[in-house]
Amino acid sequence: MPLSQSDQQRVEQLHQASAHLRNTGAPQLADAVDFVLTDEGANFVSRLRWKEAGQENPNLPLLMPTVLRDRIKEGAKLEGKSLTTQAVVALNAFLDGKFMPERPQRAPYGSKVATSNLNVRVNAELRRRVDEYGQQLKDDGKLDWAPKTTNVLKAWFAERFASAVE
Repeated sequence: MPLSQSDQQRVEQLHQASAHLRNTGAPQLADAVDFVLTDEGANFVSRLRWKEAGQENPNLPLLMPTVLRDRIKEGAKLEGKSLTTQAVVALNAFLDGKFMPERPQRAPYGSKVATSNLNVRVNAELRRRVDEYGQQLKDDGKLDWAPKTTNVLKAWFAERFASAVE
């Protein structure tokens, strides 16, 4: 795919910056500018962006039975839905009082159900707000337990997508 005119101009400006740095006695800085224009440099810039995105939207592993995880993933795929996008929808619905997960039931002692993680990236600030709101519901006596982000997402995903596979 050919570069746009503005991208071509940026490449030219980077070459000019590199030449200027070399001419003014800063060859190491010129090498750094030249590096960005290589394939390896492009990968480096991409890794920088992913690191920032990872800090803002860290991975949230949701431990659940493997069968349920697979059904959720398949159901979301069948409906053309992104689990990451649906996570935001679910958490905002919880904060708005439009969705409330049921208290999770513990597996019987000694049960050997295979479990796996369903991994989603969720905004750290949104997660904090949900966890605080869940604790507030308990503190105010509205619930006898404090729903956490993981509870909300597991319930939302199971309700919305696991039954789509049946």
